[in-house]
Amino acid sequence: MKKFFKIFFSRFTLIFLAIVLQIGIASVILQFFNSYYVPIRITTSIIAVLVLIGLINRDMNVDGKLPWAILVAAVPIVGVMLYFSFSRNYASRRERKLFAKLPQHKLNEIDIDAPQNVKGQINYLKEMGEFAFTATDTKYFDCGEKFFEDLIIELNKAEKFIFMEYFIVERGKMFDRILEVLLRKAKEGVEVRLMYDDVGSLPHIKHSFNRKISKMGIKCIRFGKLKPIVSAVYNNRDHRKITVIDGKTGYVGGINIADEYINETHPLGYWKDTAVRLKGAAVASLSLMYLQMFDMAQNATEPFEKYIYASFGDEQQEKTQDCGVVIPFGDGPKPIYRDYVARSVYLNIINQSQQDLYITTPYLIVDDAFVDALRRAALRGVNVNIIIPAVPDKKAVYCMTRQGCGKLVDAGVKIYSYTPGFIHAKGIVADGKVGVVGTINLDYRSFVHHYECGVFMYDAQAVTELQQDMFAVIAQSQPMLTNVKLRWWEKVVCVFANVFRPLL
Repeated sequence: MKKFFKIFFSRFTLIFLAIVLQIGIASVILQFFNSYYVPIRITTSIIAVLVLIGLINRDMNVDGKLPWAILVAAVPIVGVMLYFSFSRNYASRRERKLFAKLPQHKLNEIDIDAPQNVKGQINYLKEMGEFAFTATDTKYFDCGEKFFEDLIIELNKAEKFIFMEYFIVERGKMFDRILEVLLRKAKEGVEVRLMYDDVGSLPHIKHSFNRKISKMGIKCIRFGKLKPIVSAVYNNRDHRKITVIDGKTGYVGGINIADEYINETHPLGYWKDTAVRLKGAAVASLSLMYLQMFDMAQNATEPFEKYIYASFGDEQQEKTQDCGVVIPFGDGPKPIYRDYVARSVYLNIINQSQQDLYITTPYLIVDDAFVDALRRAALRGVNVNIIIPAVPDKKAVYCMTRQGCGKLVDAGVKIYSYTPGFIHAKGIVADGKVGVVGTINLDYRSFVHHYECGVFMYDAQAVTELQQDMFAVIAQSQPMLTNVKLRWWEKVVCVFANVFRPLL
Protein backbone atom coordinates (compact mmCIF):
# COMPACT_ATOMS: atom_id res chain seq x y z
CA MET A 1 0.00 0.00 0.00
CA LYS A 2 2.86 2.37 0.84
CA LYS A 3 4.39 1.70 -2.59
CA PHE A 4 1.03 2.39 -4.27
CA PHE A 5 0.68 5.78 -2.56
CA LYS A 6 4.27 6.66 -3.44
CA ILE A 7 3.61 5.95 -7.11
CA PHE A 8 0.16 7.57 -7.15
CA PHE A 9 1.34 10.79 -5.54
CA SER A 10 4.61 10.97 -7.45
CA ARG A 11 5.36 14.08 -9.53
CA PHE A 12 5.12 11.99 -12.71
CA THR A 13 1.62 10.68 -11.90
CA LEU A 14 0.26 14.02 -10.71
CA ILE A 15 1.49 15.90 -13.78
CA PHE A 16 0.16 13.19 -16.09
CA LEU A 17 -3.24 13.28 -14.38
CA ALA A 18 -3.30 17.10 -14.53
CA ILE A 19 -2.70 17.06 -18.29
CA VAL A 20 -5.30 14.32 -18.89
CA LEU A 21 -7.79 16.22 -16.73
CA GLN A 22 -7.26 19.44 -18.72
CA ILE A 23 -7.87 17.66 -22.01
CA GLY A 24 -10.88 15.82 -20.57
CA ILE A 25 -12.58 18.89 -19.15
CA ALA A 26 -12.01 20.92 -22.32
CA SER A 27 -13.37 18.05 -24.45
CA VAL A 28 -16.50 17.65 -22.32
CA ILE A 29 -17.23 21.40 -22.39
CA LEU A 30 -16.76 21.64 -26.14
CA GLN A 31 -18.81 18.47 -26.70
CA PHE A 32 -21.63 19.91 -24.59
CA PHE A 33 -21.79 23.16 -26.56
CA ASN A 34 -21.35 21.24 -29.80
CA SER A 35 -24.42 19.11 -29.00
CA TYR A 36 -26.77 21.94 -28.06
CA TYR A 37 -25.70 24.92 -30.15
CA VAL A 38 -25.75 24.67 -33.93
CA PRO A 39 -23.30 27.59 -34.49
CA ILE A 40 -20.76 25.84 -32.23
CA ARG A 41 -21.28 22.60 -34.15
CA ILE A 42 -20.71 24.35 -37.45
CA THR A 43 -17.62 26.12 -36.08
CA THR A 44 -16.02 22.90 -34.79
CA SER A 45 -16.71 21.19 -38.12
CA ILE A 46 -15.08 24.05 -40.02
CA ILE A 47 -12.07 23.96 -37.69
CA ALA A 48 -11.73 20.19 -38.20
CA VAL A 49 -11.84 20.60 -41.99
CA LEU A 50 -9.26 23.39 -41.86
CA VAL A 51 -7.00 21.26 -39.66
CA LEU A 52 -7.27 18.39 -42.17
CA ILE A 53 -6.41 20.71 -45.05
CA GLY A 54 -3.45 22.09 -43.12
CA LEU A 55 -2.35 18.58 -42.21
CA ILE A 56 -2.40 17.44 -45.84
CA ASN A 57 -0.20 20.39 -46.85
CA ARG A 58 2.11 20.14 -43.84
CA ASP A 59 5.81 19.32 -44.23
CA MET A 60 5.45 16.00 -42.46
CA ASN A 61 6.04 12.33 -43.20
CA VAL A 62 2.96 10.60 -44.64
CA ASP A 63 3.17 7.94 -41.93
CA GLY A 64 2.75 10.75 -39.41
CA LYS A 65 -0.08 12.50 -41.26
CA LEU A 66 -2.36 9.49 -41.67
CA PRO A 67 -2.99 8.68 -37.97
CA TRP A 68 -3.70 12.32 -37.19
CA ALA A 69 -6.07 12.61 -40.16
CA ILE A 70 -8.02 9.55 -38.98
CA LEU A 71 -8.20 10.85 -35.42
CA VAL A 72 -9.37 14.35 -36.43
CA ALA A 73 -11.96 12.96 -38.87
CA ALA A 74 -13.32 10.34 -36.46
CA VAL A 75 -13.55 12.46 -33.29
CA PRO A 76 -13.13 16.09 -34.40
CA ILE A 77 -13.18 17.82 -31.00
CA VAL A 78 -10.81 15.48 -29.17
CA GLY A 79 -8.76 14.89 -32.33
CA VAL A 80 -8.17 18.61 -32.96
CA MET A 81 -7.19 19.17 -29.32
CA LEU A 82 -4.74 16.28 -29.33
CA TYR A 83 -3.37 17.37 -32.70
CA PHE A 84 -2.58 20.90 -31.52
CA SER A 85 -1.24 19.57 -28.20
CA PHE A 86 1.04 16.78 -29.37
CA SER A 87 1.67 16.78 -33.13
CA ARG A 88 4.19 19.59 -33.33
CA ASN A 89 7.57 18.47 -34.64
CA TYR A 90 9.06 21.97 -34.73
CA ALA A 91 11.22 23.48 -32.03
CA SER A 92 9.48 26.09 -29.90
CA ARG A 93 9.67 29.76 -30.90
CA ARG A 94 11.87 30.49 -27.88
CA GLU A 95 14.29 27.72 -28.84
CA ARG A 96 14.45 28.90 -32.45
CA LYS A 97 15.20 32.49 -31.50
CA LEU A 98 17.83 31.49 -28.96
CA PHE A 99 19.49 28.95 -31.23
CA ALA A 100 19.88 31.62 -33.93
CA LYS A 101 21.91 33.72 -31.47
CA LEU A 102 24.24 30.89 -30.41
CA PRO A 103 27.76 30.65 -31.86
CA GLN A 104 27.92 28.49 -35.00
CA HIS A 105 31.61 27.68 -35.39
CA LYS A 106 33.11 26.93 -38.77
CA LEU A 107 35.94 24.45 -38.40
CA ASN A 108 38.64 23.74 -40.95
CA GLU A 109 37.71 21.47 -43.85
CA ILE A 110 39.90 18.43 -44.48
CA ASP A 111 40.63 16.40 -47.60
CA ILE A 112 39.40 12.84 -47.10
CA ASP A 113 40.41 9.78 -49.08
CA ALA A 114 37.27 7.64 -49.16
CA PRO A 115 35.01 5.83 -51.67
CA GLN A 116 32.46 7.96 -53.49
CA ASN A 117 29.50 6.64 -51.51
CA VAL A 118 31.23 7.57 -48.24
CA LYS A 119 32.13 11.00 -49.62
CA GLY A 120 28.45 11.46 -50.44
CA GLN A 121 27.50 10.76 -46.83
CA ILE A 122 30.22 13.13 -45.62
CA ASN A 123 29.01 15.86 -47.98
CA TYR A 124 25.46 15.39 -46.71
CA LEU A 125 26.57 15.83 -43.09
CA LYS A 126 28.61 18.89 -44.06
CA GLU A 127 25.47 20.39 -45.63
CA MET A 128 23.74 19.78 -42.29
CA GLY A 129 26.44 21.81 -40.55
CA GLU A 130 28.59 18.94 -39.26
CA PHE A 131 32.34 18.54 -39.66
CA ALA A 132 34.54 15.61 -40.67
CA PHE A 133 37.67 14.75 -38.69
CA THR A 134 40.53 12.31 -39.06
CA ALA A 135 42.79 13.04 -36.08
CA THR A 136 40.57 11.13 -33.65
CA ASP A 137 41.05 7.82 -31.87
CA THR A 138 37.92 5.71 -31.41
CA LYS A 139 37.12 2.95 -28.93
CA TYR A 140 33.91 0.92 -28.82
CA PHE A 141 32.31 -0.41 -25.63
CA ASP A 142 30.06 -3.43 -25.97
CA CYS A 143 28.35 -3.05 -22.58
CA GLY A 144 27.56 -0.46 -19.95
CA GLU A 145 29.94 -1.98 -17.42
CA LYS A 146 33.00 -1.41 -19.61
CA PHE A 147 31.84 2.07 -20.54
CA PHE A 148 31.34 2.97 -16.88
CA GLU A 149 34.76 1.71 -15.86
CA ASP A 150 36.46 3.72 -18.61
CA LEU A 151 34.33 6.80 -17.90
CA ILE A 152 35.42 6.92 -14.26
CA ILE A 153 39.08 6.67 -15.29
CA GLU A 154 38.75 9.56 -17.76
CA LEU A 155 36.69 11.72 -15.40
CA ASN A 156 39.48 11.44 -12.85
CA LYS A 157 41.88 12.90 -15.43
CA ALA A 158 39.83 16.08 -15.97
CA GLU A 159 41.76 19.34 -15.54
CA LYS A 160 39.58 22.05 -17.14
CA PHE A 161 35.95 21.06 -17.62
CA ILE A 162 33.45 18.18 -17.62
CA PHE A 163 30.19 18.31 -19.58
CA MET A 164 27.54 15.59 -19.07
CA GLU A 165 24.16 15.43 -20.86
CA TYR A 166 21.79 12.48 -20.34
CA PHE A 167 18.16 11.64 -21.00
CA ILE A 168 17.84 9.72 -17.72
CA VAL A 169 19.61 10.34 -14.42
CA GLU A 170 18.76 8.11 -11.47
CA ARG A 171 20.25 7.85 -8.01
CA GLY A 172 22.11 4.59 -7.48
CA LYS A 173 25.55 3.02 -7.60
CA MET A 174 26.35 4.41 -11.05
CA PHE A 175 25.33 7.99 -10.32
CA ASP A 176 26.80 8.06 -6.81
CA ARG A 177 30.18 6.91 -8.09
CA ILE A 178 30.12 9.56 -10.84
CA LEU A 179 28.98 12.24 -8.39
CA GLU A 180 31.85 11.42 -6.07
CA VAL A 181 34.34 12.15 -8.86
CA LEU A 182 32.49 15.26 -10.06
CA LEU A 183 32.43 16.79 -6.58
CA ARG A 184 36.13 16.17 -6.09
CA LYS A 185 36.93 17.69 -9.47
CA ALA A 186 34.74 20.72 -8.76
CA LYS A 187 36.70 21.33 -5.54
CA GLU A 188 39.91 21.16 -7.58
CA GLY A 189 38.64 24.01 -9.76
CA VAL A 190 37.36 21.97 -12.72
CA GLU A 191 34.21 23.42 -14.29
CA VAL A 192 31.53 20.73 -14.03
CA ARG A 193 28.15 20.82 -15.79
CA LEU A 194 25.34 18.25 -15.71
CA MET A 195 22.18 18.46 -17.83
CA TYR A 196 19.33 15.96 -17.88
CA ASP A 197 15.95 15.74 -19.56
CA ASP A 198 13.14 16.59 -17.15
CA VAL A 199 10.63 14.17 -18.69
CA GLY A 200 13.12 11.32 -19.11
CA SER A 201 14.31 11.62 -15.51
CA LEU A 202 10.91 12.47 -14.02
CA PRO A 203 10.12 8.99 -12.59
CA HIS A 204 13.64 8.60 -11.19
CA ILE A 205 14.62 11.75 -9.28
CA LYS A 206 12.94 14.45 -7.22
CA HIS A 207 11.92 17.86 -8.48
CA SER A 208 14.59 19.53 -6.33
CA PHE A 209 17.41 17.31 -7.61
CA ASN A 210 19.06 19.94 -9.83
CA ARG A 211 19.02 22.54 -7.06
CA LYS A 212 20.65 20.16 -4.59
CA ILE A 213 23.38 19.22 -7.07
CA SER A 214 23.98 22.87 -7.95
CA LYS A 215 24.55 23.71 -4.27
CA MET A 216 27.37 21.16 -4.28
CA GLY A 217 29.35 23.18 -6.85
CA ILE A 218 28.10 21.50 -10.04
CA LYS A 219 26.11 23.55 -12.55
CA CYS A 220 23.10 21.26 -12.93
CA ILE A 221 20.06 22.12 -15.07
CA ARG A 222 16.98 20.42 -16.52
CA PHE A 223 16.19 20.43 -20.23
CA GLY A 224 12.54 21.07 -21.13
CA LYS A 225 11.14 21.70 -17.67
CA LEU A 226 7.87 19.82 -17.31
CA LYS A 227 4.85 21.76 -16.08
CA PRO A 228 1.33 20.50 -15.35
CA ILE A 229 -0.15 22.13 -18.45
CA VAL A 230 -0.94 20.82 -21.92
CA SER A 231 1.90 21.75 -24.27
CA ALA A 232 3.48 20.39 -27.44
CA VAL A 233 6.90 21.32 -26.09
CA TYR A 234 7.06 17.93 -24.37
CA ASN A 235 7.45 16.30 -27.79
CA ASN A 236 10.98 17.63 -28.21
CA ARG A 237 12.91 15.77 -25.54
CA ASP A 238 16.69 15.79 -25.09
CA HIS A 239 17.39 12.11 -25.76
CA ARG A 240 21.17 12.61 -26.12
CA LYS A 241 23.84 10.93 -24.01
CA ILE A 242 27.10 12.89 -24.16
CA THR A 243 30.13 13.32 -21.93
CA VAL A 244 32.97 15.71 -22.82
CA ILE A 245 36.17 15.94 -20.75
CA ASP A 246 38.54 18.88 -21.31
CA GLY A 247 37.48 19.00 -24.97
CA LYS A 248 39.81 16.08 -25.66
CA THR A 249 37.78 13.02 -24.66
CA GLY A 250 34.12 12.43 -25.50
CA TYR A 251 31.54 9.65 -25.16
CA VAL A 252 28.35 8.99 -27.13
CA GLY A 253 26.01 5.99 -26.96
CA GLY A 254 22.77 4.59 -25.63
CA ILE A 255 23.82 4.38 -21.98
CA ASN A 256 22.04 6.58 -19.45
CA ILE A 257 23.10 7.17 -15.84
CA ALA A 258 21.05 4.50 -14.08
CA ASP A 259 21.95 1.15 -12.56
CA GLU A 260 20.20 -1.11 -15.08
CA TYR A 261 22.52 0.26 -17.79
CA ILE A 262 25.53 -1.25 -15.98
CA ASN A 263 23.56 -4.34 -14.89
CA GLU A 264 23.57 -3.53 -11.20
CA THR A 265 19.83 -4.14 -11.43
CA HIS A 266 18.09 -6.55 -13.82
CA PRO A 267 14.49 -5.47 -14.51
CA LEU A 268 14.56 -7.01 -18.02
CA GLY A 269 17.30 -9.60 -17.81
CA TYR A 270 20.74 -8.61 -19.09
CA TRP A 271 20.77 -5.03 -20.34
CA LYS A 272 22.80 -4.85 -23.54
CA ASP A 273 23.98 -1.36 -24.45
CA THR A 274 26.88 0.29 -26.27
CA ALA A 275 28.92 3.48 -26.49
CA VAL A 276 31.92 4.88 -28.34
CA ARG A 277 34.76 6.98 -26.96
CA LEU A 278 36.44 9.67 -29.05
CA LYS A 279 39.85 11.18 -28.32
CA GLY A 280 41.06 14.02 -30.52
CA ALA A 281 39.76 16.68 -32.87
CA ALA A 282 36.22 15.30 -33.35
CA VAL A 283 35.42 16.01 -29.69
CA ALA A 284 35.05 19.67 -30.76
CA SER A 285 31.70 18.79 -32.36
CA LEU A 286 30.48 17.13 -29.16
CA SER A 287 31.47 20.23 -27.18
CA LEU A 288 29.57 22.44 -29.64
CA MET A 289 26.44 20.26 -29.52
CA TYR A 290 26.52 20.19 -25.74
CA LEU A 291 26.97 23.94 -25.30
CA GLN A 292 24.16 24.72 -27.76
CA MET A 293 21.72 22.49 -25.87
CA PHE A 294 22.90 23.74 -22.48
CA ASP A 295 22.38 27.36 -23.46
CA MET A 296 18.96 26.59 -24.92
CA ALA A 297 18.02 24.93 -21.62
CA GLN A 298 19.23 27.86 -19.50
CA ASN A 299 17.91 30.47 -21.97
CA ALA A 300 21.26 32.26 -22.23
CA THR A 301 24.23 32.63 -24.54
CA GLU A 302 27.96 32.38 -23.84
CA PRO A 303 31.24 32.32 -25.79
CA PHE A 304 32.25 28.81 -26.86
CA GLU A 305 35.85 29.34 -28.02
CA LYS A 306 37.75 28.09 -24.97
CA TYR A 307 35.72 24.87 -24.97
CA ILE A 308 35.64 24.16 -28.71
CA TYR A 309 39.28 24.71 -29.52
CA ALA A 310 40.45 22.69 -26.54
CA SER A 311 40.00 19.69 -28.85
CA PHE A 312 42.89 20.79 -31.07
CA GLY A 313 46.59 20.75 -30.33
CA ASP A 314 49.82 19.28 -31.60
CA GLU A 315 50.30 17.13 -28.53
CA GLN A 316 46.86 15.50 -28.90
CA GLN A 317 47.18 14.95 -32.64
CA GLU A 318 50.59 13.32 -32.30
CA LYS A 319 49.04 10.67 -30.06
CA THR A 320 46.30 9.84 -32.59
CA GLN A 321 46.80 6.52 -34.34
CA ASP A 322 43.32 5.86 -35.75
CA CYS A 323 43.25 7.06 -39.38
CA GLY A 324 39.51 6.72 -39.91
CA VAL A 325 36.96 9.44 -40.58
CA VAL A 326 34.84 10.49 -37.61
CA ILE A 327 31.80 12.80 -37.78
CA PRO A 328 29.75 13.41 -34.63
CA PHE A 329 26.31 14.67 -35.68
CA GLY A 330 23.22 16.01 -34.01
CA ASP A 331 19.57 15.73 -34.90
CA GLY A 332 16.42 17.39 -33.67
CA PRO A 333 13.21 19.17 -34.60
CA LYS A 334 12.99 21.58 -37.51
CA PRO A 335 13.97 24.32 -38.27
CA ILE A 336 16.93 24.04 -35.90
CA TYR A 337 17.87 21.07 -38.08
CA ARG A 338 17.01 21.45 -41.77
CA ASP A 339 16.45 17.75 -42.35
CA TYR A 340 15.73 14.55 -40.45
CA VAL A 341 19.45 13.96 -40.17
CA ALA A 342 19.57 10.62 -38.33
CA ARG A 343 16.92 9.07 -40.58
CA SER A 344 18.81 10.21 -43.69
CA VAL A 345 22.16 8.94 -42.39
CA TYR A 346 20.65 5.51 -41.73
CA LEU A 347 18.88 5.39 -45.10
CA ASN A 348 22.08 6.39 -46.92
CA ILE A 349 24.01 3.60 -45.22
CA ILE A 350 21.30 1.04 -45.99
CA ASN A 351 20.94 2.10 -49.64
CA GLN A 352 24.70 2.12 -50.22
CA SER A 353 25.48 -1.19 -48.48
CA GLN A 354 26.90 -3.82 -50.83
CA GLN A 355 27.67 -6.96 -48.83
CA ASP A 356 26.68 -6.97 -45.16
CA LEU A 357 24.44 -4.85 -42.97
CA TYR A 358 23.96 -5.21 -39.20
CA ILE A 359 21.55 -3.18 -37.06
CA THR A 360 20.74 -3.26 -33.35
CA THR A 361 17.67 -1.41 -32.08
CA PRO A 362 15.31 -1.69 -29.10
CA TYR A 363 12.37 -0.59 -31.28
CA LEU A 364 11.64 -1.16 -34.96
CA ILE A 365 8.71 1.11 -35.80
CA VAL A 366 9.73 2.68 -39.09
CA ASP A 367 7.89 4.13 -42.08
CA ASP A 368 7.37 2.45 -45.45
CA ALA A 369 10.40 4.15 -47.03
CA PHE A 370 12.63 2.65 -44.36
CA VAL A 371 11.06 -0.78 -44.68
CA ASP A 372 11.43 -0.65 -48.47
CA ALA A 373 15.12 0.33 -48.19
CA LEU A 374 15.80 -2.70 -45.97
CA ARG A 375 13.80 -5.01 -48.25
CA ARG A 376 15.56 -3.75 -51.39
CA ALA A 377 18.95 -4.23 -49.75
CA ALA A 378 18.10 -7.85 -48.97
CA LEU A 379 16.61 -8.45 -52.43
CA ARG A 380 19.75 -7.16 -54.17
CA GLY A 381 21.83 -9.67 -52.22
CA VAL A 382 22.99 -7.76 -49.16
CA ASN A 383 23.19 -9.88 -46.00
CA VAL A 384 20.82 -7.79 -43.83
CA ASN A 385 20.66 -8.57 -40.10
CA ILE A 386 18.54 -6.79 -37.49
CA ILE A 387 18.68 -7.55 -33.77
CA ILE A 388 15.76 -6.63 -31.49
CA PRO A 389 15.05 -7.51 -27.83
CA ALA A 390 13.50 -10.78 -26.74
CA VAL A 391 12.34 -9.12 -23.52
CA PRO A 392 10.37 -5.89 -24.14
CA ASP A 393 10.31 -2.78 -21.97
CA LYS A 394 7.08 -1.47 -23.57
CA LYS A 395 4.69 -4.25 -24.58
CA ALA A 396 2.52 -2.22 -26.97
CA VAL A 397 5.59 -0.89 -28.78
CA TYR A 398 7.06 -4.40 -28.88
CA CYS A 399 3.90 -5.72 -30.56
CA MET A 400 4.37 -3.10 -33.28
CA THR A 401 8.04 -4.03 -33.58
CA ARG A 402 7.14 -7.69 -34.12
CA GLN A 403 4.40 -6.74 -36.56
CA GLY A 404 6.90 -4.79 -38.63
CA CYS A 405 9.19 -7.81 -38.92
CA GLY A 406 6.82 -9.69 -41.24
CA LYS A 407 7.54 -7.86 -44.52
CA LEU A 408 11.25 -7.85 -43.79
CA VAL A 409 11.52 -11.58 -43.10
CA ASP A 410 9.59 -12.34 -46.29
CA ALA A 411 12.15 -10.32 -48.28
CA GLY A 412 15.10 -12.20 -46.81
CA VAL A 413 16.04 -9.86 -43.95
CA LYS A 414 17.38 -11.85 -41.01
CA ILE A 415 15.86 -10.77 -37.72
CA TYR A 416 17.11 -11.96 -34.35
CA SER A 417 15.70 -11.56 -30.85
CA TYR A 418 18.29 -11.03 -28.16
CA THR A 419 17.38 -13.79 -25.70
CA PRO A 420 19.54 -12.82 -22.67
CA GLY A 421 17.32 -9.79 -22.06
CA PHE A 422 16.79 -6.28 -23.37
CA ILE A 423 18.98 -4.79 -26.11
CA HIS A 424 19.02 -1.01 -25.82
CA ALA A 425 22.00 -0.56 -28.18
CA LYS A 426 21.47 1.69 -31.20
CA GLY A 427 24.01 0.94 -33.92
CA ILE A 428 24.48 0.14 -37.59
CA VAL A 429 27.50 -1.16 -39.51
CA ALA A 430 27.78 -1.80 -43.26
CA ASP A 431 30.40 -3.81 -45.13
CA GLY A 432 32.71 -3.72 -42.11
CA LYS A 433 33.77 -0.16 -42.98
CA VAL A 434 30.92 2.26 -42.20
CA GLY A 435 29.15 2.49 -38.86
CA VAL A 436 27.11 4.65 -36.51
CA VAL A 437 26.80 4.47 -32.74
CA GLY A 438 24.45 6.86 -31.00
CA THR A 439 21.16 7.52 -29.26
CA ILE A 440 18.86 7.02 -32.25
CA ASN A 441 15.99 4.54 -31.98
CA LEU A 442 14.38 3.30 -35.17
CA ASP A 443 11.04 4.93 -34.46
CA TYR A 444 9.08 8.04 -35.31
CA ARG A 445 9.90 9.95 -32.14
CA SER A 446 13.67 9.62 -32.56
CA PHE A 447 13.57 10.48 -36.25
CA VAL A 448 11.20 13.46 -35.97
CA HIS A 449 10.74 14.86 -32.47
CA HIS A 450 13.69 14.24 -30.16
CA TYR A 451 17.09 15.86 -29.96
CA GLU A 452 19.43 12.98 -30.79
CA CYS A 453 23.11 12.46 -31.57
CA GLY A 454 25.41 9.89 -33.11
CA VAL A 455 28.90 9.34 -34.48
CA PHE A 456 29.34 8.41 -38.15
CA MET A 457 32.60 6.53 -38.69
CA TYR A 458 34.43 5.25 -41.73
CA ASP A 459 37.40 2.87 -41.55
CA ALA A 460 37.83 3.57 -37.84
CA GLN A 461 38.85 1.12 -35.14
CA ALA A 462 35.44 1.37 -33.46
CA VAL A 463 33.69 0.19 -36.65
CA THR A 464 35.67 -3.06 -36.63
CA GLU A 465 34.89 -3.52 -32.93
CA LEU A 466 31.22 -2.74 -33.57
CA GLN A 467 30.95 -5.42 -36.27
CA GLN A 468 32.67 -8.00 -34.08
CA ASP A 469 30.15 -7.25 -31.35
CA MET A 470 27.29 -7.70 -33.83
CA PHE A 471 28.59 -11.21 -34.54
CA ALA A 472 28.74 -11.97 -30.80
CA VAL A 473 25.20 -10.66 -30.19
CA ILE A 474 23.76 -12.73 -33.04
CA ALA A 475 25.41 -15.83 -31.53
CA GLN A 476 23.34 -15.20 -28.37
CA SER A 477 20.10 -14.48 -30.21
CA GLN A 478 17.21 -16.50 -31.60
CA PRO A 479 16.53 -16.11 -35.35
CA MET A 480 13.05 -15.47 -36.70
CA LEU A 481 13.01 -18.04 -39.48
CA THR A 482 9.46 -17.41 -40.71
CA ASN A 483 6.93 -14.62 -40.80
CA VAL A 484 5.96 -13.44 -37.34
CA LYS A 485 2.53 -14.65 -36.23
CA LEU A 486 0.89 -12.27 -33.78
CA ARG A 487 -1.56 -13.50 -31.20
CA TRP A 488 -5.10 -12.11 -31.35
CA TRP A 489 -4.58 -9.61 -28.53
CA GLU A 490 -1.33 -8.40 -30.13
CA LYS A 491 -3.21 -7.74 -33.36
CA VAL A 492 -5.78 -5.70 -31.45
CA VAL A 493 -3.02 -3.71 -29.74
CA CYS A 494 -1.37 -3.01 -33.11
CA VAL A 495 -4.65 -1.85 -34.69
CA PHE A 496 -5.02 0.90 -32.11
CA ALA A 497 -1.32 1.55 -31.45
CA ASN A 498 -0.66 2.19 -35.16
CA VAL A 499 -3.12 5.08 -35.04
CA PHE A 500 -1.02 6.72 -32.36
CA ARG A 501 2.36 5.80 -33.86
CA PRO A 502 3.60 9.43 -33.95
CA LEU A 503 3.16 9.62 -30.17
CA LEU A 504 4.95 6.36 -29.31
